[in-house]
Amino acid sequence: MANNFNMVAFMDSLVEGGFTERQAKSLATALYHLIDSHLVTKDYLDARLAEFRIDFKLEMATMKSELIQWMCGVVIVQTGMTAVLFKLLH
Repeated sequence: MANNFNMVAFMDSLVEGGFTERQAKSLATALYHLIDSHLVTKDYLDARLAEFRIDFKLEMATMKSELIQWMCGVVIVQTGMTAVLFKLLH
């Protein structure tokens, strides 16, 4: 485990505060496991970041496709409106 929890120093503090050796060891062990189970590793963060990048690229590609479709629709409508107006005015 790569954290900075010093079990021995924690147990010594508990014993100095009135806990028995057994109580201090049990509490320190429980706290150690709790901290260890909630640590986030660099590998985990790298994997999550890679997933995020893939999702982001997919969303951007989808948005680009939708924007191109929308712009083509606008150009078609604009061309049609121009043709109709030209026909009406001449």
